[in-house]
Amino acid sequence: MPIPKFIVLDLDDTILDYSTPGEAVWKRLFHEFALRMDMPLERLQSAVDSSRTWFWSDPDRFREGRLDLKKARRTLIRDAFTKLGRSDWETADALADAFTRDRETAVQPFDGAIDALTLFRQSGARMVLLTNGESSMQRAKIERFRLEGFFESILVEGETGIGKPDPRAHRAAITALGAEPRSAWMIGDDWECDIAPAKGLGMRTAWIRDGEKSAGKPADLIVPSLQLLADRWSASG
Repeated sequence: MPIPKFIVLDLDDTILDYSTPGEAVWKRLFHEFALRMDMPLERLQSAVDSSRTWFWSDPDRFREGRLDLKKARRTLIRDAFTKLGRSDWETADALADAFTRDRETAVQPFDGAIDALTLFRQSGARMVLLTNGESSMQRAKIERFRLEGFFESILVEGETGIGKPDPRAHRAAITALGAEPRSAWMIGDDWECDIAPAKGLGMRTAWIRDGEKSAGKPADLIVPSLQLLADRWSASG
């Protein structure tokens, strides 16, 4: 099919590569802080990884934490230090804050993502950006990569008070487009947050994920990147 007229897009790990740089930042900081703390790197990493899993696995903590990432990361790093028998909280907060700062700096658009947005816009598509997270961090990335001009509206959880997968977030995006759900597409990397609620409203969906196997989670299209989705749609047009 050709490029749709109405498109709702996720931001992190759909347009911007957010996860990959984060792991690289952790790796570097583990080396730096293990030396500072005179501790085996593997021990520090194991404690932090355990606390990360603990913190983000709880739905309520996840929802609250993404709205204040600095506080969330301080909490989980202090939990890791407790596991290590450490109480040097200034060092713990320094590690957490270094990750928060350096991860945001390391984020970049996926290859071809900006070109894909340009192609969509040039085709006449109307687009809304729908993103979870706190306003300051999300707006900083949007401004840094000059994304505002691509979108009819930008809906940030920290500003609207409604985050995915709450279907009201998707409904607000559809309303901003002035479209019917069946004529709009949702593009995102997270099946639970992006794809499932959109399908529930009758939207069509493009799931950005590496690999065609969907583990029983359906989507209209499954593609590895926004660039390849744009190529597919433009070729069909």
